[in-house]
Amino acid sequence: MDEAWHSISYKEEPSGSEILAEARAETGSPWFSGHFPDAPILPGIAILSMVTDAITHHESEKGKKIRIASIRGVRFRLPVRPDELLKISLSSSHQDGRLSYHFDVTVKGKTACTGIIVAELLQKESENHG
Repeated sequence: MDEAWHSISYKEEPSGSEILAEARAETGSPWFSGHFPDAPILPGIAILSMVTDAITHHESEKGKKIRIASIRGVRFRLPVRPDELLKISLSSSHQDGRLSYHFDVTVKGKTACTGIIVAELLQKESENHG
């Protein structure tokens, strides 16, 4: 799943409950133009977008559609600069019809961002017309 402002690749998952991905926001990304002109860093919302892209991709590979229900406990610990490689690691758990993804985003081996994203599984169209 590539978008104009970032690239993301997915790694083989050692288990069904772990998601591994690598992402990079290119120097020319519009995110960096105003955040901050003389010392560009990737805004937190852009990092969270990369994490949700990894989750959405993982679930779609299993034939499932999800909706992000909440994001909580997010901590931004390090700035992310243009062209830095982000390693995204997520572990999932299922409870009360919701999926929780605990995530850790690292840059150069150091934690840049952590948190929890909660998603709900959406019913397939065929299930809605039964």
